[in-house]
Amino acid sequence: MTQHLTHGGLPSGMTRWQFFGLIKKARRQLGLSNGAVSYLEVAISNTMDEDYFAGRICSFWTSVTKISAQAGVDRRQVARIEADLIRRGLVAKTASDHSRRDGSRRDGKISSEFGINLAPLIARATEIQVAARKAAFEEEEANRLCRRIKKLFGDIRRLCLKDAVEAAEEILPNRRPSTIQNFERLKQVAEALEAVWEDFSAEVSRGEKSHQCDISPAPNTSKENINKTCRVEKRHDAQPIRTTPAQVALLASEPLREIIEFYWSALDKRGALSPRTIQKAAKERADQLGVNSSVWERHCRMLGEERTALCLMIADRNSERLDGYRVRDAAAAFIGMARSEARQGAVINSLLGELIDNVGGHRNGA
Repeated sequence: MTQHLTHGGLPSGMTRWQFFGLIKKARRQLGLSNGAVSYLEVAISNTMDEDYFAGRICSFWTSVTKISAQAGVDRRQVARIEADLIRRGLVAKTASDHSRRDGSRRDGKISSEFGINLAPLIARATEIQVAARKAAFEEEEANRLCRRIKKLFGDIRRLCLKDAVEAAEEILPNRRPSTIQNFERLKQVAEALEAVWEDFSAEVSRGEKSHQCDISPAPNTSKENINKTCRVEKRHDAQPIRTTPAQVALLASEPLREIIEFYWSALDKRGALSPRTIQKAAKERADQLGVNSSVWERHCRMLGEERTALCLMIADRNSERLDGYRVRDAAAAFIGMARSEARQGAVINSLLGELIDNVGGHRNGA
């Protein structure tokens, strides 16, 4: 029985405490709780350096009561931690649930044991080394991203544009990157803020080109001229959408198409596809992508539900593309597109036309 409990040893030159240091550093990557790390520290402290030599048994048979006291967790937590470590394939239990844990050594080597065996953990030492290196890289990169996010908030604030600040706060309302624990989420926030900065700083640059207006004659502010300007702007914003619900369904990403299918059956009884079905499906897909419901509702008030749904559909579909129109974060792209449509108009029709050409080109080439 004991031959199955032996292991191949730690990598050359690595001590048990260096090994534990790697486990501690790679805690998040390994999916371990703080309690599990404390448990493993107790486990390793109850073994000997020689137990980690190749061909040896590495185990400990400390009672649950003593583990509880040494790890600073209660007995029930010890049981849950052990069950989780076993499920993850990091330790093996050689004692039955209700028997007394025990073991013996002969000439310093473990000869028999009825407790918790660490052979599975040692077997994954190389994997844990890689995870620890990844954790170190992510920690360094996370610090850089936090600094970058703080700088972007400062740069955006100095643009003195209320819309820019609101857009940035939609991405990270508390402005505190240190509260983000997920590395991938931190990258998404940084990329989304970069997009906000590029979008609005370009707008400011365009405005600076018109600085000669400061020395031009006073603008005509007569009621007739104001009404004329407003009417032009209103027509610009109200350009009709050149698409149908059926076409939107064909252009949608696979996940969005599945949601449309559901609402088509529920709302349209599988008849003619209605705008309401598209809008319901787009809102649900937005929720899946992490778009806050208040952000969605605000854009619906500004653009209307149809245009907001189209912005979502285009951003979502573009996240699947591999060409120059590909977006990494569909949620951030949706917010940026909706803002641009609100300010400039015609953005949806332009991007929609491009997407139709792209999809049509792929089908013709297929």
